[in-house]
Amino acid sequence: MSFTRRHALAAMAAVLTAAALPAAYGQGTPIKFQLDWRFEGPAALFLAAQAKGYYKAAGLDVTIDAGNGSGGTVTRVASGSYDMGFADLAALMEFHANNPDAPNKPVAVMMVYNNTPAAVLALKKSGITKPADLSGRKLGAPGFDAGRKAFPIFAKANGIT
Repeated sequence: MSFTRRHALAAMAAVLTAAALPAAYGQGTPIKFQLDWRFEGPAALFLAAQAKGYYKAAGLDVTIDAGNGSGGTVTRVASGSYDMGFADLAALMEFHANNPDAPNKPVAVMMVYNNTPAAVLALKKSGITKPADLSGRKLGAPGFDAGRKAFPIFAKANGIT
């Protein structure tokens, strides 16, 4: 069975609905939700549910804020600044590894991607066609980028120096 955005939306709705049960008869449970990045394609499943009133119908008052990287999202959820967030699993694992004694560790409740969308892009004229072609090349990515943080594992697995 392939995992579609509809499945992701259903999973998110189920999680948020469960969170709303105590307030089912009240005004609506406020939930602050932090995206991993700006309002773009991958955030559509959360934004569409809000625009269509699904959260409100479930008794939730959801505020969705743009993020500035998965690491920041995980840290904000752990600090209690946000109730929930959408972040790369690598950022969550890094947080757990670097904060073993954190009193409030976020947990993953669903996956949106079956495979990471992280990629190395190069111009055709560069001649880079396989991972080994990256050896000795300069690469660039923002420090907070989950793909950058995972690159050493990729490099080791592919013999890139």
